[in-house]
Amino acid sequence: MLRSTTMIFVSLSLAGCTTMGPAYNAPSISPVATYGAAAGGAKTVTAQVQWWRGFNDTTLNRLVETGLAQNLTVAQAVERVVAARESAVSAGLNNLPSGTTLAQGTLSGTSAGDVQSSSSANVSLSWEIDLFGGLAKRREAAGASLDAAIEEANGARLALIGEIARNYVQARGYQDRLHIARTTLEGQNRTLSVTRQQNEAGLTSNLDLAQLQGDVSTTAASIPSLEILLSASVHRLGVLLGQEPKSLQGLFSDGSQIPRIAASVSPGVPAELMRDRPDIRQAERLLAAATADIGVAEADLYPSLSLAGNLSVASASVWSLGPSLSLPIFNRGQLKQTVLIEKSQARQAYLSYKQTVLEAVEEVENALVGLSRQQTRRNQLANSYLSYSQATQLAEERYSVGDTTLLTLLTAQRSLYSARDALAQSTVDVGLQYIALSLALGGGWDISSR
Repeated sequence: MLRSTTMIFVSLSLAGCTTMGPAYNAPSISPVATYGAAAGGAKTVTAQVQWWRGFNDTTLNRLVETGLAQNLTVAQAVERVVAARESAVSAGLNNLPSGTTLAQGTLSGTSAGDVQSSSSANVSLSWEIDLFGGLAKRREAAGASLDAAIEEANGARLALIGEIARNYVQARGYQDRLHIARTTLEGQNRTLSVTRQQNEAGLTSNLDLAQLQGDVSTTAASIPSLEILLSASVHRLGVLLGQEPKSLQGLFSDGSQIPRIAASVSPGVPAELMRDRPDIRQAERLLAAATADIGVAEADLYPSLSLAGNLSVASASVWSLGPSLSLPIFNRGQLKQTVLIEKSQARQAYLSYKQTVLEAVEEVENALVGLSRQQTRRNQLANSYLSYSQATQLAEERYSVGDTTLLTLLTAQRSLYSARDALAQSTVDVGLQYIALSLALGGGWDISSR
């Protein structure tokens, strides 16, 4: 009895004092000090900045709010957080005693009418002593996995906001381009009607008439393609909001301007990506979980100690209490291989983390260049549109007094239409590059305070 008591005392003294596996420290990966490209302005996009409000579009703001509340992909990610949280709670319970209770009663009798009753109860308890920190490492891994699931959900929110913003900006762009095409077509049809009358009177040539008819057909042919693209964007927005694809059709029944960003972006420094991007934070937490799993596997190489007790109550009470020691002997080779596998998976997690960081910096660099160049391109296209507007006005005035040919007027009108359409597309592209930069910087994913 003294020997057993001594063994229990020693085991309890050792519990929690020895931990297997490497101590985890978050990796320090320092990208370049500054980005290669720069963006003007003083507004910094961070995780706390609702960057989509930079468009100053109330409809977009409302769509984002609805999408965050109803999107099915985000809802699935949130459910994975719930599952990970329950797993973490379960891992925390592993350090508590477990047991079962069984109670039963019986009645027996004879033909003479004698009836007897009997009852018994049995209570069994077991408590695993965490000698080498395996249970602690399981709790550590479960906690890191929970953090990773939370970051995955944050990433799903960020991706959703970006997709809603992209499709909304594109839809408004298609609307604007449709308006340009239809108004241009109306003007061309009016000119065609007058030209036909002049051709019948012998005042214009068949060449001029054919040229104008070709322009009308070309403009009309562009409308169905734009209508297809507009419908696809609207349908996609409906699905993103967890609704029927056609549910937002009425929202785009009236024309609206393409959203223009009202804020410039200061990207900060690359090191801030570690804090703001949910995919980087998720990769770091997955690395932490993989590192903790090494400790779990190494602890399995060593003996495990449990305290077991049993109490039976019937006609007399019987109890027992004592330690149980399990030694991994015959499967030790397999357990060693498991340790090697866990170490390899931890190295893979580190490489994945490093790759995620590098790709994040790459995305920011590309988005900075894209936004800057698209803004420059749009400014040039705006100048082009202004010039072609003036040229078309002069051509119309000169044609009305007979100082120029119809072909000159048609060329000016054709160039104006192309310039207006290109300017609309460039406005969309600037918005898309702003969205891409905001997503690359990781801004707007932390919505817990909203």
